[in-house]
Amino acid sequence: VSQSRYIAVLDEFPDYMTPTLVAHAVLGHHLVSNPVPDYDEWLRLSFRKVVLKVNQKEFEKIIQLPKVTLWHENKTLDGKKSCAVWLDNGKDVVPNVLKYAKLWKPKESQNG
Repeated sequence: VSQSRYIAVLDEFPDYMTPTLVAHAVLGHHLVSNPVPDYDEWLRLSFRKVVLKVNQKEFEKIIQLPKVTLWHENKTLDGKKSCAVWLDNGKDVVPNVLKYAKLWKPKESQNG
């Protein structure tokens, strides 16, 4: 099974809150995706996730894709939708906007 969840985080979202945003997005996606065909298979056999950092232009393209759920944190970026989760069911071709996006990693600390 090559299913993955692609989690695209808007690059203006603060790094220190990104783990919380991603955790909430994965849990929320789980709650709304459970009846989706092949979801149980992904949950049992794969549970793979790819976390990306995207700019606003990339984010706008991603939210137009089918099978995307949008997420936010209420007190960060004024509650702006800042995370998009896309479901790869193992049969879909990963869209270029996701395939070529940068993997998320925290900015290097200025102090260390």
